[in-house]
Amino acid sequence: MGAIQMRGRKSRAKRLKGKPIQRLTVGQKIVHRRYGAGIVVDRREGKEDEEHKSYYVIDIPSSALKVHVPASAIQEVKLRRISTKRKMHGVLRMLSQPPAELPKDYRERRATVQQSMSDGTIGSLASVLRDLAGLQNVKKSMSTMELALLTSAKRRLAGELALVVSIDLTEAMRAIDDALHKGQDQ
Repeated sequence: MGAIQMRGRKSRAKRLKGKPIQRLTVGQKIVHRRYGAGIVVDRREGKEDEEHKSYYVIDIPSSALKVHVPASAIQEVKLRRISTKRKMHGVLRMLSQPPAELPKDYRERRATVQQSMSDGTIGSLASVLRDLAGLQNVKKSMSTMELALLTSAKRRLAGELALVVSIDLTEAMRAIDDALHKGQDQ
């Protein structure tokens, strides 16, 4: 007997998964691959002499930033949809796993971490955070650049977690720290 085929419509989240954002609406929660999770708070029209006729204003609460994204350049900016609660639960589980070993050479390690962070996916960000936190736990002394990358990854992940599960940034940081401590105790 074969598997039962479920017929019907896919959920909205499944239909949109992996598809680039085509347009934004005020109130929409998104992730800017460089700055982190935010909420579209406004759409403004540019002046006649400006290059872009209209742009969106995105509030990034984890960094206290307001990012302006030209409406005509949404796809080039590489925004992504905010993660689901289920995905965030998986991310917290990933953080509680033992860290992977990073390259010994500082330059190679920095390049690896920066490449993963620029990927923009929640999984890449979580693995960077877990692995750098593990390195910090073992090494005790990290370079200024490594500490900055660790702080950035944690802030960006906490910002998305806070928006997804509707908690404040402090609670999100605490949940991340708890998950990381579980992984380091193993």
